[in-house]
Parts: sequence; C-alpha cells; structure tokens
Amino acid sequence: MILKQLNEREAQVLKAIVYEYISTGKPVGSRSFVQKYSFSLSPATMRNIMFDLEQMGYLSQPHTSAGRIPTDIGYRFYVDSLLDTYETVAKNGVEVKEELLTREIELDRIFMSIVRMLSLISKYTGIALMPKPDFTVVKHIEIISLTANEVLFIIVTRTGIVIHKKVRLSSPVNQDDLYKYSRFLTAELSGYSLVEIKQSLINQLRTVTGIDPQVRDIALDITELALKDEKEPEIYIDGIENLLHIPDMVETEKLREVLRFIEQKDTLRKIMEELRQKEGVFTLIGEEIKEIAIPCCSIIASSYKIGNSPVGVVGIIGPTRMDYEKVVPLVDYTGKVVSNFLTQMTK
Repeated sequence: MILKQLNEREAQVLKAIVYEYISTGKPVGSRSFVQKYSFSLSPATMRNIMFDLEQMGYLSQPHTSAGRIPTDIGYRFYVDSLLDTYETVAKNGVEVKEELLTREIELDRIFMSIVRMLSLISKYTGIALMPKPDFTVVKHIEIISLTANEVLFIIVTRTGIVIHKKVRLSSPVNQDDLYKYSRFLTAELSGYSLVEIKQSLINQLRTVTGIDPQVRDIALDITELALKDEKEPEIYIDGIENLLHIPDMVETEKLREVLRFIEQKDTLRKIMEELRQKEGVFTLIGEEIKEIAIPCCSIIASSYKIGNSPVGVVGIIGPTRMDYEKVVPLVDYTGKVVSNFLTQMTK
C-alpha cells in the first residue's frame, strides 16, 4: 500500500486518536473525541477525516457502528512522530536505577538487573541480548577444583565482570597444580581480549620457554577447552507475567502465541541480533515482525555499545497498544546507560 502524505490536520487527528486508544483501549468515536480534545471541527467533519484515515490504512473499524482503532501503520506513524520529542521523558525514572548496575560484577547478574528494571518501569516484558564475551579483556584467571576430573575456569575481566565455565578433564588434577596453571595463564593472558586469545595467543604460547612444559601445555589445554564451543549470546527475559494482565492480548486469544514466541528464544535471538546492528532505538510493530504472525505484539529495542562497537540489545515486548510515549524513551535511555556503563568499565 502506498500511503498518502497526511496534511497537518490529518496528522494531528491521527496522533490524538492513537493516543486516545492507547489510553483507553476503546474504539474512538467522532463526537466524544471532538469534545475531549477540543478540535475546532464538527463531529461530521471529524467523521470524514476518520473515514479518510481509514481508507488510507491508518485506522480500522472493528464493527460498523463502532469507532476507529489504529492499524499497525497508524501506530507506526505515531511512534515516528515521537522520535523528535522523547529525549528526556524517561531520564529521571531510569537514572535512579543506574546504581543497581554498579552493585553487580557478574555479567549475567548485570543484565538480569537491567531486564528487571525495564519490566518494572514499563509494566511489560523486559528483554536483553547479552554481548558475546569476546569483547572483554582478561585481568586474572583462576582455576578451581570441583571434583577429581572437573574444574571451574574463572576469568576476571578488566571491566570487573566475571566469566566462568566448568571444564571436564581426561585425568585427575590436584589444586596445587591448578594454582601453577592459574599463575601462568594470568601472567601470559592478562591484557588480551578473549578473541585474541582464541585466535592466536594460545598457539603462540605453546612455544614459550622458561617454564615447565607440562604446566604450560596442560594450562593451555584447559584454556582451550574452556573457550571452545562458544554458546549463542544469552537472552534474559523478565516480566512475562505482566502480559497476563493486558486485556488486548488475552481477549484476542493471542497471548498463547506471544508466550510461545518469547519461549522460543532462537527466533527472538535472531530478531535481536538483527536489531543489534541498528543505530539507536528501533521499533517493530505488529506485522513488521516478519518472523511471527502476531499482529497484537510490538518490540522496542535499542542496541548498546562498548566504545563504537554494538555488542548487544536491550528492549521491551508488549502489545501494539502499548504506552510508546513512555516506553520508547525508556528503552533508548537504557541503551545509552548500558553503553556508557560498559564503555567506562573497559577503560
């Protein structure tokens, strides 16, 4: 559908209709709408404008005698119209929560706090795509015995973030030897990123002299085991229960489809990895989410960076009739907070 450019009056009416429907959840009728928003128009003129907006695809009419509701295209127009004015709307609400991030040192706990914060403030479902750990620079490595043949490989990064992974060994090893491996690895790998370590440094270190070759080789073998088979970036979700209280989703029997979509993290991860490459806040409304056919669902997301490199995404999943005026700046500001936080930690 090729959309006709709206004139100023049509644009103002459409934005007000979307705002009214978001606020009340009820189809908007011409007479009460004119009275409430003090338009200098007669109800008959308003009906004509609504009819024109419906013909252009911005509004729909659920029933013949009902008022109008926004389509996905109508929501899109409304959201785009917010982008020039939302900058400081959510700042105070998010700023209070920034200190929560500084209380955590483990990457997963940091992002659990972020999605919980998004969920609590928005009253929808908070989501976050964690960064791959390759970006981080090693500060310290410690290997701890769990059982005779299993160790916990711990990396403390320069950002203060802790990464750990269980490694199963082919033969038993005692804790005294693990201390030796830890000291060797910390001395040789400190100051390098995980991607540098995996791509070249491990092989280079296999020729290092001046140390017991057995210590060197076993330490590097353990490192290789710990860093191989990298998992897909983790997705954290909080506030799914918020969707259970949204009439639009329950009444249209779409809730089950939305919940299935959220639980199937592969599809959600694919969408978020695509959004990671977008600059700033980005919205997907209804059928714009190509991977699923859930017209009542929207995603608002913002990539976050370390320096100039986008490494992950934070966002919110909710109904198409969500409070965009609140949620868009909330997500955008949260993305900036996370970017600044992680960038400062890497310096």
